[in-house]
Amino acid sequence: MNQHSAQEAIITLLNRIYADVVGIEERFGLIVGGGDIRPRIDYFHDAIRAFTSPDAKIRETRLSVEMLAYDLRCLRYIQQMPLAPFRKDGENLAPTTAVVNAGEGLVAAANRPDRETRLRLVELYQNYAVMFAALLKPAADSDYLARTEALDEDVKDILAIIHQFETHLFETMADINIIAHRTQQLEEAELRFILTTFLHQQKHKNKDDVQKLIAHLKEHIRKKDKKIKDVDKAHGDFAMAQLGIFEESKDMLKKLAAQGMNVVGKFVENAISDTRRQMGGKGM
Repeated sequence: MNQHSAQEAIITLLNRIYADVVGIEERFGLIVGGGDIRPRIDYFHDAIRAFTSPDAKIRETRLSVEMLAYDLRCLRYIQQMPLAPFRKDGENLAPTTAVVNAGEGLVAAANRPDRETRLRLVELYQNYAVMFAALLKPAADSDYLARTEALDEDVKDILAIIHQFETHLFETMADINIIAHRTQQLEEAELRFILTTFLHQQKHKNKDDVQKLIAHLKEHIRKKDKKIKDVDKAHGDFAMAQLGIFEESKDMLKKLAAQGMNVVGKFVENAISDTRRQMGGKGM
């Protein structure tokens, strides 16, 4: 069975687990929180819907490495706190929202799942998490690589422009043309506009204006460097959570193999092997 077929098999299993979890969470009022009144599993299944969507914009938005790392953190949290929401408030819906602890009153005592149901919910989320992580690992990797490469290129282009400003007096049209050409290579429309306007208004002839622009460009680089670190951290967080989920789900994978679902176990194990190789390459 090829990778596409394996992915389809995993999506089928995820949809089955989703239906089982929805039944339990709707019955007991276990919702996402933070203004989202859907069953908790719906938040995570949005990522599966995005993965299968033909809309590239939906995939790009929902399958960012930051959101997927947050997904895994929340999926592990729910296994530890099966009756808790994972949104802290109704206003903050960012993927960096802190996971909240379950307290008294979060689930009505009169409609509280019994021990057997809680254990079943934990098992379902455990099974969901390990396949979710394996299926969406390529999306997390792709987003991470594309964005860090783009940010690195942006930084290199801006540094080259700074170098031109710092080492030339712009006494010739050729010098200005070099800056103009490098400006057009920039991905960021706002920065292209700033630099194009700067040259058009002949501000490159004024030393103070040049120094102010260089300071602005260096601040821009600092922000991009921070973004690179944030994306890199999210990718590392995804990897660590995936490994933790895998370790907690080995018995489940053995059961799937016994049921003839070896392809799913193989897919998961390949994803884990790839993650371990990546972590080794990063020196983690």
